[in-house]
Amino acid sequence: MSSALPCPACTSGTLHTATPQGSSTTLYGFETYVSPIPENPKGVILYITDIFGWELPNARLLADAYAKEGDFVVYVPNFMPWVPIKETELKEDILENGGFLQSFSHKMWLISRFVPFAIAARPSVTTPKILKFAKSIKSSEYSPLPLFTVGFCWGGKYTVLFSKSNLGKDVFAATAAMHPSMLKLPGDFEGLSVPLAIGLGTKDQAVTKQGAATIESVLQNTKQEVKTFQFELKWYEGMKHGFAVRGDLEKEDVRKGINDAKTQVIEWFHKFI
Repeated sequence: MSSALPCPACTSGTLHTATPQGSSTTLYGFETYVSPIPENPKGVILYITDIFGWELPNARLLADAYAKEGDFVVYVPNFMPWVPIKETELKEDILENGGFLQSFSHKMWLISRFVPFAIAARPSVTTPKILKFAKSIKSSEYSPLPLFTVGFCWGGKYTVLFSKSNLGKDVFAATAAMHPSMLKLPGDFEGLSVPLAIGLGTKDQAVTKQGAATIESVLQNTKQEVKTFQFELKWYEGMKHGFAVRGDLEKEDVRKGINDAKTQVIEWFHKFI
């Protein structure tokens, strides 16, 4: 069971209007947003974005929150060959607010945008980029600190993969995936050993009920087979795909979901410091 394409909800959401406080630079050969560095950081977070990329204000604001509230050094690199969906194309929920023709048109538009990107940014190309960046961090001034990675939607797939023994065991202390998409099930969740936290909305359009059941079953089986493996699967009632980054802050329930998801990641990583 797999999904090679993002769901229409991957392009839905709202743009957050606050101003990020960090700076942009080139780090280890990649364009990178760096959140304000705390005085006494407890760890380093490698943030892997959704398909809106490293310049989306929402992503940078969330990275800033991790840095400030969790005392982390946070990097948001650009691992994409190009950004398939621009922030100006961020849409409200087409599936909910549009009719059949509008929804169908949106799906065709999404396919035309994403198929070339999916080929150019396939895992065999993207995974080595992320590992290069991560290993460079481990050779930097922050090498004594534990290294974590969190990913969203497109990026969430990679943080799941980096929980595998053959990819992330000697690199990351723990990983987190918030509403991951484009998953291959059960394969992406097999062979895990690095502690993994997952956050899913109960109305997530990218992970079906069958898919969610498969994920939970594989994680439980892995826990029984690998006694040292730790995982956390948290459900967010009423939340849709993308809520943790692109949710509408004007809606009280969504704002709570965003804050709770942020706290989940911070508290999960703090367990491994």
